[in-house]
Amino acid sequence: MSKHIFWLASYPKSGNTLLRSIIASLFFTDNGIFKFKHLLKISQFEKTKRIKENIDLFTQDYNNLHNTPIFYKYMLSMQEKKKLNFSEDFIFLKTHSGNFQINGSDFTSKDIIRGIIYLIRDPRDICISWSKHSDISIDESINFMTNDLQTLPWSEPSSTEYFSKKKRPNSFLSNWENHIKSWVSVNWDTPKLIIKYEDLVYEKEKTILRIIEFFKQHYGFIFNNIKIKIPNIISSTNFKTMQKSENDFGFRESTNKNNFFSVGKSNQWTDNLSKKQIIKIENKFKITMKKLGYEIRY
Repeated sequence: MSKHIFWLASYPKSGNTLLRSIIASLFFTDNGIFKFKHLLKISQFEKTKRIKENIDLFTQDYNNLHNTPIFYKYMLSMQEKKKLNFSEDFIFLKTHSGNFQINGSDFTSKDIIRGIIYLIRDPRDICISWSKHSDISIDESINFMTNDLQTLPWSEPSSTEYFSKKKRPNSFLSNWENHIKSWVSVNWDTPKLIIKYEDLVYEKEKTILRIIEFFKQHYGFIFNNIKIKIPNIISSTNFKTMQKSENDFGFRESTNKNNFFSVGKSNQWTDNLSKKQIIKIENKFKITMKKLGYEIRY
């Protein structure tokens, strides 16, 4: 089996879009100037369109894919190169799924993975961003990310409904901490780069250089025009620039009510979360947060 998938993985609202923007600018532009159209080169794996395009794969189970253990029986088959329908050597895919095994069925396999970049963000900031993105309260957002059994529906096209809400397939997330461990702690020989969202925002040039070195070291990849690309990537993926582009032209990943690019900074939690809310998150994830260098307030 070919190693044809390069996962860009993260818990939801951890900065995956910014990461994809940088990767797309490095690989799919000559000058590093990012445009939203470049994100089409790095699609999300969890799209129901993929299921519809491979409907013959599921036979009698097609109407029962909302049952997660049934759905996961087909996960590796959906990741075969012919099912993903691309002709290049490998493909970048965004995922928010945890790297878990459900009833003996794996989300993915080291036998098909070319590499992994995993993105981590302070959970106290994630809960604020997820609240705005999903149009739910902060408390509901905290409940979402602390739920050990949390799932996330696959995305539907804006113009077509392949599955009703009750029948839509789900990916298994678990909680923020378990999600991280599922990708970071997996004992595979697959090349893997771990990036913190805070570095991606505030140490962007340094982080881009880490990404470049990662591809050079593990794959022998040499980027052209890098002295031109880096400053252009930094400026064109600036939060205000991307926010303006969303306001001017729209962004296909935004929700109906709220902009996708809302604030774009860290430590929002210090002004937006109550003591009770902070304690709930910190009590749940304290050990992992400390290991990652996040301040524990209580």
